[in-house]
Amino acid sequence: METMIEDAYKIADKHDVILKGHIKISGDVNCLLFAYYCEDTLFYKHFFKVSKDTLRVNRKCKKNLKEIKSLIKKAGYNKVWTRGIFSVYGDLRPLAVEANFGKWGKNGIIENEKYGYNFLISAVFYK
Repeated sequence: METMIEDAYKIADKHDVILKGHIKISGDVNCLLFAYYCEDTLFYKHFFKVSKDTLRVNRKCKKNLKEIKSLIKKAGYNKVWTRGIFSVYGDLRPLAVEANFGKWGKNGIIENEKYGYNFLISAVFYK
């Protein structure tokens, strides 16, 4: 499993991932987490720039998750599912804290020492 995680991290590096983490959630469910740099700018002040940056990160995220999902399936895991930066199925922030991406900020957003609030999170779950 360690080699698979290392290979996943190499794939993530190709897609400009700034933070990577692996945690065991419960039982036999594992989670790989990835953070992508995206400037934390007020949306209403720079609408087009923020939209363009967010969509760029989403494209990178989708490619990254697709390649890593394929890698994990080849490693023999049958149940693999992903959550991108626009996931509506659940909050990835508690998992990001568990993976040491940062600490809870006063505003409820994860704050990293190096990147501040300037990142978006995605995940691959497998068992």
